[in-house]
Amino acid sequence: MPFNNLKESKEIIRNCDALLVIAGAGMSVDSGIFTYRGSNGIWNKSIRIGNEDYRYDEISSLKMWKEYPELAWGFKANFYQMMKDGDPHEGYYTLLNYVKNRLNNNYFICTSNIDNYFERAGFEKDKIYEVHGTMKLLQCMDKKCSLRNGPIEMEDKLMPKFNKDTFISTSMPKCPYCPNILRPNVSMFGDHDFYGKPYEFARKKMENWINENEKKDNKLVILEIGCGINPHSLRMKDGKMLSGEWKLPKIKNLIKTIRLNPDDEQEEDNCIHIKLGAKKGLSQLM
Repeated sequence: MPFNNLKESKEIIRNCDALLVIAGAGMSVDSGIFTYRGSNGIWNKSIRIGNEDYRYDEISSLKMWKEYPELAWGFKANFYQMMKDGDPHEGYYTLLNYVKNRLNNNYFICTSNIDNYFERAGFEKDKIYEVHGTMKLLQCMDKKCSLRNGPIEMEDKLMPKFNKDTFISTSMPKCPYCPNILRPNVSMFGDHDFYGKPYEFARKKMENWINENEKKDNKLVILEIGCGINPHSLRMKDGKMLSGEWKLPKIKNLIKTIRLNPDDEQEEDNCIHIKLGAKKGLSQLM
């Protein structure tokens, strides 16, 4: 990583008025949470469960939740325990300290992570848009029930017990409103039953924040952390998200995108790539 990239990035962040943080799975790697599409990711790996091999996208699909919920819940319960036992790494707190003390809280977080680590680290709940949902909430398997009653707060007593060798859950949480079971309020693969209303509100707050900064002619910088190179991730280009899934507006008053990603990349206009992971990169940037 050229030294002048880091020096220029520090200067740009120091002189900005607002910071939009776009965080992918790479943000949580230093907390022990695995990535999906990265060099150490699990996207294309087979997972041995009992006598069967499953791909990650198979085991985390809506189809699996409907056909084999005991396995789907066991796998997710193991993941939940991993997130619960872990903690946000120092980079979260370095970033939080900066936006609070240097930017007067003029920031917004957009993340594909479901670990709720930004909120746990102390970032304001109303300034976080979790595009894939969060393990902090549950929903009914029946989307109509969720539409009527909303999401349910996750509690440890609701988390299923599971066999650590087979990942098969031995119990599953029941919906308090109907005979169905509960599932995480997280967007699965092929998930037309995801209850996304809470995140639509968060997206609107983010859009309003962007518009307010544009009206004030504030200098806005995007800090993209650990988003990888896949166009279906949250990766940004020229102030616009490559994936149209979340229909975010193009940022017009963008000064620069600063990208923290340890992988090699091609150069892009209006983007500075710093070849570092989240924890080390944030400690050197802020």
